[in-house]
Amino acid sequence: MKQGELQQGWSRMSEEILAEVAQWREEHPRATMREIEDEIDKRLSGLRAKMISDTANASERAKWERAQGVQCPDCGAKLVKKGKKKRILLVRDGREIQLDREYAVCPACGQGIFPPG
Repeated sequence: MKQGELQQGWSRMSEEILAEVAQWREEHPRATMREIEDEIDKRLSGLRAKMISDTANASERAKWERAQGVQCPDCGAKLVKKGKKKRILLVRDGREIQLDREYAVCPACGQGIFPPG
């Protein structure tokens, strides 16, 4: 995904969050500072998780085009690419993000490896 596409997606999501917070505030005119803070943090954590996921998936380090020659960190054998796999990670606030990564396996020791980044 290109930088402009990422920013457009984040902008749309930001606008939705702003509208939702404004609507929530109208519905909760007597909310305390703690309630306001909790509501805004809850909504922004979704945007944060999306930005982390999108940024990581767009990383050049996520691509293993040059996986020929990548060696197993355990035994040093040449890794064999096994196609893309999905990986679910937890970020702060307990949100899940999904990374789509090339996956490689060491034919000598069986170690499975996702690229960094």
